[in-house]
Amino acid sequence: MCGFVAILGRHGRGELARMAARVAARGPDDRGSVDDGRFAAIHHRLSIIGPDARGRQPMTVDGVTVVFNGCIYNYRELRHELEADGVRFHSDTDTEVLPHLYLRDGETMFERLNGMFAIVLWDAENERLLAARDPFGEKPLFVCVQDGRAGFASTLAAFEAGDWRLTPDAGAVREILTTMRLGAPRTMYREARQLPPGCMLVMRPGETPAPRRYAGLPGQGDAPAPSWREAEAELGARLDAVFIRRMVADRPLGVFLSGGVDSSLIAESLARQSDARLHTFSVRFADGAPDYDESGWAGRVARHIGSEHQVLEVRAEAREALEALARDFDQPVTNSAALPTWLIARAAKAHVDVALSGVGGDELFGGYPRYLGMAWHARLRRLPGRGLLLRLLKGMGDAADSRNVRGRARRFLEGLDRSIEAAWLQWTRTTDAGWGEMFTLPEPDDAPEDGWRAWAEDEGGLSGLLARMGPVNGSMAWDRVTYLPDDLLAVGDRMSMAHALELRAPFLDRELADWALGLPAAFKVGGAPWREGLKRLLKAVARRRLPPEVVDRPKQGFMAPVKHWLRGPLATDVRSLTEGAPLGGLLRPEYVRREWARHEAGEDRSDILWGMLLMDAWMRARDWRF
Repeated sequence: MCGFVAILGRHGRGELARMAARVAARGPDDRGSVDDGRFAAIHHRLSIIGPDARGRQPMTVDGVTVVFNGCIYNYRELRHELEADGVRFHSDTDTEVLPHLYLRDGETMFERLNGMFAIVLWDAENERLLAARDPFGEKPLFVCVQDGRAGFASTLAAFEAGDWRLTPDAGAVREILTTMRLGAPRTMYREARQLPPGCMLVMRPGETPAPRRYAGLPGQGDAPAPSWREAEAELGARLDAVFIRRMVADRPLGVFLSGGVDSSLIAESLARQSDARLHTFSVRFADGAPDYDESGWAGRVARHIGSEHQVLEVRAEAREALEALARDFDQPVTNSAALPTWLIARAAKAHVDVALSGVGGDELFGGYPRYLGMAWHARLRRLPGRGLLLRLLKGMGDAADSRNVRGRARRFLEGLDRSIEAAWLQWTRTTDAGWGEMFTLPEPDDAPEDGWRAWAEDEGGLSGLLARMGPVNGSMAWDRVTYLPDDLLAVGDRMSMAHALELRAPFLDRELADWALGLPAAFKVGGAPWREGLKRLLKAVARRRLPPEVVDRPKQGFMAPVKHWLRGPLATDVRSLTEGAPLGGLLRPEYVRREWARHEAGEDRSDILWGMLLMDAWMRARDWRF
């Protein structure tokens, strides 16, 4: 896990060093550089595999230079293949496999990699550059092509320190406020792009490249669906195999254990398969509301599996949290899970250099109530008395606890008046407000057509996925190509790397994910919206391995107590937005006032209000003005 910057073409005096300073926190253990007059790079290394000086990057082998951020979990198998072909290795790192694999396989090499990665390879002899990002988008890779040169960086902020012309994208601000994230390839600047997951670039000096997709969603297979018993047995075996593979490391490793099904399955599997005693961690907010505290459940799991467990008690001051997140996000994600991730990463770094999390289990195996909502959407549109029930729920207001079942039920019923695609968007967006309601400036044109396409576009968008896979598997696939890479994985990477902690997501194995997507929807969700049956197959495996009360308890998100802060220490900050020129003059104060009034009246508007506060802090730190 590392950070790097690279430029193909000319670069100004000291430019690369200024850019590299913006990625230095990602790799505090070592620094290396290269400059052959055509290609230049600086790499800051977090030394996890083969941590001695032989693993320093940039690494050059037979004229091929590589800079790499991430971890290749199958590097030992690939190394054995290459050694059988006569290749001799000089280090114990996964990095050294990459140039040798390129020399043998060319651009098809990326299809062989099992791991999380952002890679730039420079073939000096053939004047050819390759860049690629892993199939899930666990590791970031930003690109800017301008004036006959191309820049590559692990953070968007690196380009702010270089000699690049950058124009703030007001449309990106709206996307973040309404969806809580920004989907690749779009970035906060109109001239920069983020390489989408599963894509690669191939270019020569002076060229303007367009991404090619090397990994996408699987096609519809013709194989018969397995029986429940067959699927349960196969899932258990697959989980054990992919989880143990994620333990490869030469530095201390632990598991972020929330006490939920996903992280608990990871911890149980590793404790059973590994000879070493497993380290597990959970987080508890000091003086926090009890419904945000899962440490008790995590403790039950730790005792069950015999792990060495620590509860990391953290304190979060609301304003300090905003400033920290604004500083450490190269572009904002307004999911409030960012804060506990930032806090637990900071606390865990004192004990381990690598941590495993349960991210991905919900998207692969059906962990969100909205998937069940999609399954029932058509059946409940004619529900008798639905209007009366909706009016009743609106009159009651949202619940104050973290699950807010009343609010979820209200939003579900509101979605029944819409098409299934529109219902999904209504359930997952923070606001339906139009551009003119929110912003002071005219709506900008879309970013120029330059051949860069979002993963979701390649898959036919939400409507295409629903038509191809059905309401449940289609919506889960949509989350896999949007919410997972652009929200959850971006949060995990930025918040952990702010403290130089490598965070891995063991569920995100491509073969496992493709197999899971092909399972019948009924293996994932069942029951009814008022009696949820989520992650049915995964929980069947879990019941054989974990205490039943852990498996069958209601789902609890990994969240910060933002809704309580908004009625307490952050209330003054929201009011200041209503009285000034919020978001550099872009956001209308009257829109903030309307949302604040709804929140004070009992409706939970914490997502959009927190988003506005975080976005405002991020823009102030960069002196953005509209």
